[in-house]
Amino acid sequence: MEDIVLDNNDDLTFLSGDFQLGESTLQEVGIILRLTQGNLKEFPTLGPNLFQLLNSNASQEEVTQRVMIHLAKDNKNYNEMKSLIEINMKKL
Repeated sequence: MEDIVLDNNDDLTFLSGDFQLGESTLQEVGIILRLTQGNLKEFPTLGPNLFQLLNSNASQEEVTQRVMIHLAKDNKNYNEMKSLIEINMKKL
């Protein structure tokens, strides 16, 4: 999917005085995973609350299930995104 590209600080990027466009799927997934429910007025139930979940006694299965549910709310397939997420986490 192509959309406006954000930099590492989630700021807009510009190219020749206009918004830079590019592949945005992984960027969208990253934003969704950082959301807490209620952050988006238009979609108040979108947001897996991962920071809260990871600071609890949740199992890996519970975390995975919650990620799957919230990616599906944005029509993203967890199984397709899983390898991209893992690859980019290794780059950090």
